[in-house]
Amino acid sequence: MSALPWRLRALALRPPVPAAAALAVFVAGAELPAEALRTMKPLDELVAVGLLERTGDRVRAPLAIVPLGAALLVCDRHDAADDEQLVCWPDDSSYHLATAIEPGRRARWLDLACGSAFAPLARPELADEIRGIDLNPRAVRVARLGAGLSGCRHVTAEEADIGAAHAPAALVTCNAPIPNDPDAAIWRRAGPGFFARMWPSARAALAPGGEIVVHSTLEAVPADLDGEAITVVYTPPGERGYAVTWWRPGAAGRRIVCQRALTPARPHLDPRDRDDALAGRLAPRDSAA
Repeated sequence: MSALPWRLRALALRPPVPAAAALAVFVAGAELPAEALRTMKPLDELVAVGLLERTGDRVRAPLAIVPLGAALLVCDRHDAADDEQLVCWPDDSSYHLATAIEPGRRARWLDLACGSAFAPLARPELADEIRGIDLNPRAVRVARLGAGLSGCRHVTAEEADIGAAHAPAALVTCNAPIPNDPDAAIWRRAGPGFFARMWPSARAALAPGGEIVVHSTLEAVPADLDGEAITVVYTPPGERGYAVTWWRPGAAGRRIVCQRALTPARPHLDPRDRDDALAGRLAPRDSAA
């Protein structure tokens, strides 16, 4: 899905067959005659909740609704104008975080700076209660829409600061913003001091024996995390480091930073990478690189 925007323009220009009309409107961003969506629920209901806009006999979707496993993710369209409140189309970092989480049912999962709630909607089976928080009210709205469309009643989203008090969670995650990115249109921005607050906030929200999983740039990971902190970088040496960090503050102290090359068979990080790092099967990487 992260590579799909490069193909959507061509897809949007093709007249869709009836069965693909919903995908053409909600994924490819095509504008179609209302008659093309006659098999869907009453269009007035979709217009009323802001998922469709109707002008005469034509309809378009102001937001994207993207299939994500058994769920439906709501986010801004791939062609949306850059804006401070843009809720981005998923990219590879979304998958790296979601696939890095170990299987198993927890009581509670807290997703910091949740955006569209990609990870919770991709892995809703991981907790009895999943709560996403974000300062962006637009993100909270689309996360709630996605959870509702997906039938995930245990996934909620609230407008809140990462530094607010949170109920203890066995799993805390964050797909962190990218600091100092040279691309002016980058969709994830961090205010001053975000990382200085995010790491202690994640630790404060963690239940005893729990785990924190963060996707971030390598330079955003503190070198002095207490307990066990395993960071696996997936970008090549010489390139800016992008990584997943598994942090267990309650475990015996050890700090490992290493490298794993992505492959067609394993294009995203997963819990095996943490195990391989602990077993010394991955090459070390300079944490300053």
